[in-house]
Amino acid sequence: MVEVETSRFGEIKVNEDEIITMVEPILGFPWAKRFVIREHRPGVPFKWFQCLDDGSLAFVIVNPLLFKPDYTVEIDEEEAEKLGIKDPLDAEVYVIVTIPRGNPQDMTANLKAPIVINKKKRLAKQLVLDREDYPIKYRLFGD
Repeated sequence: MVEVETSRFGEIKVNEDEIITMVEPILGFPWAKRFVIREHRPGVPFKWFQCLDDGSLAFVIVNPLLFKPDYTVEIDEEEAEKLGIKDPLDAEVYVIVTIPRGNPQDMTANLKAPIVINKKKRLAKQLVLDREDYPIKYRLFGD
């Protein structure tokens, strides 16, 4: 059991089998290696990707298929090996959401750099996709 003091949830206790380890850090956060996914509220699609190495660091994440049903992530052999993914069904994909202060309706999702998680091995990596049709700031709500 790991205990962490967080800025959003206070002290949390996390079972070892819930910990997700980054095989390479999220861009800009080299010290952040261990995370846990926490529910925001029941029935809400947004989740928290809470860092266990820095309790003040947490990202809002969401399954991109909920708002972009044609979203696909192709994982090359090298990335799949790093994550220990042998079966595509072992992979979960999330994107990081940015919610601006003042107007949550302007929230965006980073489709260019999803986080891929091996559900079985609890390993994760942020991929940077070479696709022009996947922007860094994809608006979740229309105008």
